[in-house]
Amino acid sequence: ALLEDRGTSTITMEHTAAAIYMLRNPLDVAISFADHLGISIDLAIARMANNIETENAAEFVYEYRGSWSKHVHSWTQKPHSALHIIRYEDALADPVKVFGGVAKFLGVEPPPARLQRAIAFSSFATLRGQEDAKGFDERQQHQERFFRVGKAGQWRKALDKEQVARLVTRHKAQMARFGYVPDGF
Repeated sequence: ALLEDRGTSTITMEHTAAAIYMLRNPLDVAISFADHLGISIDLAIARMANNIETENAAEFVYEYRGSWSKHVHSWTQKPHSALHIIRYEDALADPVKVFGGVAKFLGVEPPPARLQRAIAFSSFATLRGQEDAKGFDERQQHQERFFRVGKAGQWRKALDKEQVARLVTRHKAQMARFGYVPDGF
């Protein structure tokens, strides 16, 4: 099923000039999500399985996100020329290839040195250094840092077997599509 908010699709590629969709292994998302919300990993796993709707606030309008699987499926189920999908893990492993692909998708062909410079300026280390020096607006009061670790595969040490099993059981179809199902599942 598509991600819908009160009967209206939230993904309307026919009305979208272009979109870049970055997804991340839900096994790692659970850890970051828990830290960002200041909740336990178990509660983060439960929330990722349910439809999520943020609250209205003076500065923000609510946002309906759905579950992790529904969000991923809604964006990625139909290939579209105006949609470019990337995996967080691939961006970490080969940023030149991934961000070069993003530039090409946007119709830009930067010289290699300029692409390298853009990657350096947007690296985790640079962003974390900026946060340490100047703060970061999206860091929650309970968080030590918004830019926490910036690595893939943290789940191998942070999640127990039961937590991994719950995530895989709930999100296996979308995890399989993007190569996130661990061995043994």
